[in-house]
Amino acid sequence: MHRWTTRATRGGTLALLLLIPAVLAGTGLRPAPLTAASIVQGIAADELDEPNGLIGNRTARPMPTPPVLAELATKKAPVPSGPVTYVPILYYHYIRINPNPRDRVGLSLSTPPAMFRAQMQYLADHGFHVISLHQAVVAIKNHSGLPSRPVVLTFDDGYADFFTTAAPILQSHGFTATSFVISGRMGWYGFMTPSQVVGADAMGFTIGAHTVDHVALAAQTPARATWEMKQSKLTLEELLGHPVVDFAYPYGSFNQYDMAQAKSLGFETAVSTMYGTAHSAGQLFLLSRMRIGGGLPLSYFAGVVGGPSPTSAELRSVGGSPTTSPAPSGAPQPSPSPTPIPSPSATASALSPPLSLWL
Repeated sequence: MHRWTTRATRGGTLALLLLIPAVLAGTGLRPAPLTAASIVQGIAADELDEPNGLIGNRTARPMPTPPVLAELATKKAPVPSGPVTYVPILYYHYIRINPNPRDRVGLSLSTPPAMFRAQMQYLADHGFHVISLHQAVVAIKNHSGLPSRPVVLTFDDGYADFFTTAAPILQSHGFTATSFVISGRMGWYGFMTPSQVVGADAMGFTIGAHTVDHVALAAQTPARATWEMKQSKLTLEELLGHPVVDFAYPYGSFNQYDMAQAKSLGFETAVSTMYGTAHSAGQLFLLSRMRIGGGLPLSYFAGVVGGPSPTSAELRSVGGSPTTSPAPSGAPQPSPSPTPIPSPSATASALSPPLSLWL
């Protein structure tokens, strides 16, 4: 009864507020305009039939800058301590032609299929060995050997084009990859369905967890951050019928608590969005990666993976030319032995892409 009367009172108040302009119109006075925010602030959260007052909070408070913008700003990984293992871990988002040319963020996260095909062909033609993330983790942990020119491929968010576009290209070369899936978005438009996730797993690709709701973990309460990591792991494990041991921090947002939780929940590694190609055993829960997105010429891709400059034919295959911008200077030269590469900090700095390439 109290709830009904409270609603009636609120409704009467709202009606009175809406009548004020009409009343004042007859007096010649001009009332201040009523905004949606000013009205919502006067309504109790539970009267909006949404838990936690989410509607009121969204309307009355300014929206923060989308966390994805923070991901576009490159940040160098800490210099590894102790023995290091060189292996570029690449990460992609969309494999598509960006549908909206005015969407600059979408452009920076989109690798056109023709470019992705050329990148994979480049790896195949120049003797690169695409290894699994697990194989890289074992080598980093034990500082053991890897094949010559190793590279790891990862894909964030679990978009449908991983299954429909990237997977066939990868399979044509016998390449493996890890797809970090947002468990709560499976089946959403543009995302893989549960059956596609199962299908990718059956093809031999690794499925990793990427939280339930793709939240910036460092901005969450400890309980919420733990739930996001744990529940995404459990959901995917139930779907796939086997352990899920790889995790990616959404937006590259994490803190010491999140790292500790990832380890305690049974993940063997967690990857960040910090750039770098030299890794140590003490950094298994903040592994650095190199982001690949729209606007990167093939010559730059070659520099990121530490390979030779593309041939004229390779550049022409993606609409480039022999005069396409050169690979970044100081790109590391991989070695089949586990010997640490010199000056990892200098290497990471040399591979830092200018922000203009992302935006």
